[in-house]
Amino acid sequence: MNISIFLIGFVFFLGGVSVWLLPTFKLGIYLLEWDFLSLKFNFYFNSILFSFILFLVTFSVLIFSTYYLNSELNFNYYYFVLLIFVGSTFSLNFSNSIFTMLLSWDLLGISS
Repeated sequence: MNISIFLIGFVFFLGGVSVWLLPTFKLGIYLLEWDFLSLKFNFYFNSILFSFILFLVTFSVLIFSTYYLNSELNFNYYYFVLLIFVGSTFSLNFSNSIFTMLLSWDLLGISS
């Protein structure tokens, strides 16, 4: 069996298990909390489900672009900007404070 087919099946299996088991899941991470500056992230069921879908789309784009843009000169720059875009989307999805939302939104705008 091809390893990519196995990995895609495994990711779908984990997604199905998470949809079944995690509807009441909530986790918060507070990295820095000051008067006006705070870095807070909350992980809810909806944000985890959206990040799973975002991961599948990003994984598909990365695989397709690896084959399609393999001989391009700026291929590494494309990967770098795409991963900054996806990372800022993940950060915007999980952000809980205005500062992290602004930072994520600015990175999303710069990378797009």
